[in-house]
Amino acid sequence: MKRVSILVAASFSSVLAWIGSAAAEEAARPPGLTLPAGKLNVMVNLEVEMSADRVAKPLALSPDVAYGVTPDLTVALVHSKFGLTGFRAAAGGGLCVTGTDGGCARVYNNVGGEAWYNVARGQLAAAVGGGVHATSFEAGFVDAKLGARLRWTAGKVALSASPSVELALTKRDDGAGNRLNKDRLWLPVLAMYKATPALQVGAGTGLKAPLTGFADAYQIPLGVTATYAFDPATSVGAAWVFGAVVGGATNPPAPAPGVKGLDVRGLQVWGSRTF
Repeated sequence: MKRVSILVAASFSSVLAWIGSAAAEEAARPPGLTLPAGKLNVMVNLEVEMSADRVAKPLALSPDVAYGVTPDLTVALVHSKFGLTGFRAAAGGGLCVTGTDGGCARVYNNVGGEAWYNVARGQLAAAVGGGVHATSFEAGFVDAKLGARLRWTAGKVALSASPSVELALTKRDDGAGNRLNKDRLWLPVLAMYKATPALQVGAGTGLKAPLTGFADAYQIPLGVTATYAFDPATSVGAAWVFGAVVGGATNPPAPAPGVKGLDVRGLQVWGSRTF
């Protein structure tokens, strides 16, 4: 019995030593764009339409959940418009709570799955990945997404971009040559400044457009954002974005809502926790 106790104690000590060694190795890695192995991140996004005559139409609560499979591979369940596109202007993902009269096609109308693999760490970090998204249960739209994530840091400044292409897998046309579910390009760019150890502020812009009819429908947004970290695992953030400051489309005559200009805007607030 004594020998068994010694063997159990030795085995337990070995496991603890291995866990400590793995944790130390992970801590020593340069920062990347994927979660550490075994870590779970939950981000809950409040998406609020703030365009003229459409305030809170729609309003949605969209959770995104990511898990670190390995130090370089992260998988995610995505509901937010931000998770799909990289932009924080649009609303209506996840649980849309304002009803069909308030801009919601359905209470629950979209979900996606993604995987991201880290290919570079340190001052210039990069990851590649993609996934499949049911972007509209109501319309029967399912899309594939392919993209990259890039981040460059220098002191208190961080520049990031997450270009992606969204390719329609279903309902590409109505059978008469008219496009329904369109292929799209997303190219968000964000600059952040660490004002204090906990507070970051910044501004974002980019390019979003369908690949067909690009010149007639492209949009360039402009917005501001801020995040506050209570600790390394817990943070909150907010963004105010003019979703289409300029664009290729022409605004319809009043009183129809515009499709570009300062009247097209959105508000998002989110909280993030890593376990």
